[in-house]
Amino acid sequence: MPEGLDIGVLGPVEVAGPGGRVDLRGRGQRTLIARLATQPGTTMSQDALVKALWPQTPPPTAVKTLHSHMARLRQQLRQAGVVDAIATRDPGYVLLAKPDKIDAIRFESLAVAGRNALAMGKNELSSGLLRAALTLWRGEPLTDCRPGEWSRAVAVRLGEIRLAASEDLISARLALGEHVTAVGELESLVTQHPFRERLWELLILALYRSGRQGDALAAFHRARATLVDELGIEPSRQLRQLEVAVLAADPTLDLSAAATMPVAGRSQHRVPVPLTRLVDRAADISRTRWLLDQRRLVTLTGPGGCGKTRLAIAVASGYETDEVGFVDLTSLTDPTLVPRSVADAFRLPEHAGNGVLDTVVDHFRDRTTLLVLDNCEHLVRACAQLVRVLLSVCPGLRVLATSREPLHVPGESVYTLRPLPTPDPDATYSFDDLASYDAVQLFVDRAQEAGAHIEKDRATAQALATICASLDGLPLAIELAAARTAALPVSRIAEHLRDQFLALCSGGHGARPQHRALHATIKWSYDLLTPDEQALFRNLAVFARGFELPAVEALWPHDNAVDLLGRLVEKSLVTKEIDTARYRLLDTIRHFAAEQLTHEERAQARRLHAEYHLKLAEQAERQLFGAGTAPWLERLAAEHENLRAAVTWTLAQPDPTLALRLTSALIGYCRLRGHHRDCRDWLTAALEHGGQAPATLRAKAFAGAAAVTLLQCDYDPAVLLAEQSLILYESDGDQRGLASVRLLLGSICREQGDYPRALDYHQSALRNFQHLDDEHGIAHALQLSAFTAWLQGDLDAAERWAYESLQRSRKLGDAESTSSALRHLAAVAHYRGDNTLAYRLLLEARAISERIGCQEGIAWALNLLGLVHRATGSTEAEPLLERSLAGHRELGDRWRTASVLEALAALACDRSAWTRAATLLNAAAEIRAALGVPVPPCECPLLRHTQAALSAAEISRPRECGG
Repeated sequence: MPEGLDIGVLGPVEVAGPGGRVDLRGRGQRTLIARLATQPGTTMSQDALVKALWPQTPPPTAVKTLHSHMARLRQQLRQAGVVDAIATRDPGYVLLAKPDKIDAIRFESLAVAGRNALAMGKNELSSGLLRAALTLWRGEPLTDCRPGEWSRAVAVRLGEIRLAASEDLISARLALGEHVTAVGELESLVTQHPFRERLWELLILALYRSGRQGDALAAFHRARATLVDELGIEPSRQLRQLEVAVLAADPTLDLSAAATMPVAGRSQHRVPVPLTRLVDRAADISRTRWLLDQRRLVTLTGPGGCGKTRLAIAVASGYETDEVGFVDLTSLTDPTLVPRSVADAFRLPEHAGNGVLDTVVDHFRDRTTLLVLDNCEHLVRACAQLVRVLLSVCPGLRVLATSREPLHVPGESVYTLRPLPTPDPDATYSFDDLASYDAVQLFVDRAQEAGAHIEKDRATAQALATICASLDGLPLAIELAAARTAALPVSRIAEHLRDQFLALCSGGHGARPQHRALHATIKWSYDLLTPDEQALFRNLAVFARGFELPAVEALWPHDNAVDLLGRLVEKSLVTKEIDTARYRLLDTIRHFAAEQLTHEERAQARRLHAEYHLKLAEQAERQLFGAGTAPWLERLAAEHENLRAAVTWTLAQPDPTLALRLTSALIGYCRLRGHHRDCRDWLTAALEHGGQAPATLRAKAFAGAAAVTLLQCDYDPAVLLAEQSLILYESDGDQRGLASVRLLLGSICREQGDYPRALDYHQSALRNFQHLDDEHGIAHALQLSAFTAWLQGDLDAAERWAYESLQRSRKLGDAESTSSALRHLAAVAHYRGDNTLAYRLLLEARAISERIGCQEGIAWALNLLGLVHRATGSTEAEPLLERSLAGHRELGDRWRTASVLEALAALACDRSAWTRAATLLNAAAEIRAALGVPVPPCECPLLRHTQAALSAAEISRPRECGG
């Protein structure tokens, strides 16, 4: 990284190096350095840089001119002492700058840190951080760059963060007693942003604390008048409650009683981030939020493509509640999986013996939560049943659904989202006359993103009015039509929609009226494709969510696959995902493509899709325990839904080997990434389907099913599955398979507390692997032996086996086994009292697990790090153990959950929190009783210490360790 480089974009673009300020000459250089600075360390394509320099129509020499600009910019940087700041990387350029050397990134980091400090009640720290963040601003960002969509998007996003940071700073100041000086600033802010209710809340509170109760009430009435007159909505529940509190002179409003105003962002929001700005919809957003305050179920209805999902995201993103979860039901076809999709969206752990619906209910029961169910129309009955159950037992839950029809649940409030207003195509307009129509603004925005130049004459205005009216103001239809402006003039697009597709836009074939315009737009784009483009487009409908280029080449085994895909991307029928080498079809487009598939094409495409993902899974399986672990895990994770679809297809085929091969190949991926339930279900179905399959395949599947069943702490079924695998491997004479099952049986014995028998299994497997000269097997058997040894307190044997496993695993490049061996050595060091060594080993183990995304390894490392920090008296112990607890619960690992609860109980005793300690110990004891497992011997001393402390404090506690 170049030293001494500083870049400022929060105002006029400035660049400085060790030799002073860089002399940026002209808007071109400022635009280039600013565009690169928005994503330091990321390669920016030549196309993106060309579009930044020439937002409308680039000249024929655009690429050559770009290179010249870049050469001069590099020269200017060198003159200021900045060397090698911009590197050439295919397919463009990359800025090699540390993120903290760019003021916008420093600003965002400080703003986030300030908000976090505010959420924790650290008001002075928050105030300092937020002031530091806001002082970085020197004016409006990127004002001296060439105007374009990218600069507008960056400026809007930074402006929103700036405003939120200003709100947070004022919240911190009010908590510090600076209410009098905050009033003037708040009056200015509510004038600039009259619909931002949080600013009104802060102003009312500041006035009240300044002894101006009457002015505070007047401010509320000003806020209400603004919202009612301008938007036709009442203030939010929170603002109305604040008015009541001011009227009653509620003492909780006083500085001595109130820590701080509510901070948006404290809660956990899992909401998608839109790729483009939302045009208008402010009134719809406010109305929907008001409805959510009044009713517990709001369903957004309207025609396909009208923007229901975008509105739901906008509403959820700013909704103040403890937790928000977004569930995309688009690709779900099985109604029984709706509760599972909700559980997955909230990352709820799997509990053996507890149904998915019970898990979801338990999670929501005592929380204030907003659940967004998106695209319910094909699963209306299942969604309605789930929502009815949840609302009846979860009083703090609110549900926002999007669907093309209501859910018909008692208490439901239906809000129909209308298409964007459109001009009358038969009237006469100037271009300026159309500025107030959001449909026209959306078309112009998207056309400019496509690189088109829109004239502002009357003929163009008339064509725009015709297009938007012909498409009924449906946002998706307008966006698709706008994408064609890169190839066709606006007048030609209007002509096509009014003439060629008049029948499609006006009715026919039983289609709903609101669907006809959207269908016309997609069909028109489809009809303009070549026969090969059409055929590939139809076949892409078999992908669930996204797909990668090799998958397309497998689906279209011809030389022109790459070229065809590129053309479909250019024509906006296929979307390339940002910063990844993946593609996808928008849902409405995918449905259209699926409708065009013939029965024969669908059968062929699904077969090729499944064969490709089978090959991918088997290829990945061979790479998961070597140097390529991390990238292969990421690749499989991206394909999870496609893999699910492929499994479903194989289970319907007469050849039973296909399902067994695919599900068995996914065992390692599912185990490392924590997809235990999916893996167990898939393997169970494949084994039921493959009763006549070869013994070797069934043996592997039984072993995999046993492994994931063990990970769910379901011991008896795990033993039965392992024994089935053992019988099949014995009949086939497969010594390697027998050894792997013995390791598995040993692990079951270890968790059940039968350590001698566990070691017998592990050592027997070790001898088998040594006889077979299987290096991976030897390393694995050694580390499992070490694990068992330190749990039962034999630290010398554990150290010997773990060290040998570490050496072998490093040589093999096996990341997971290396991380495990490091953890075992760290455990030995910790229990011997060498916490310095333990800490160093655990940091390395945790880093490896995080790199490959091994959730079990991360949770274990956090567990042991928590114990190390407790032993050294560090305050970091509790947050580490809490994170470990969450990780093990998410995995469904109740065996380890009990141990972490006991460690947290010890911490609670350390600070004399006796009730909490007793509660934690009782919870751990209940888990152990349910599983029938003892406390590991190495953990007994700490547990006895905790129990003794509780006994001395005369607090009710569970049975003694080992009792």
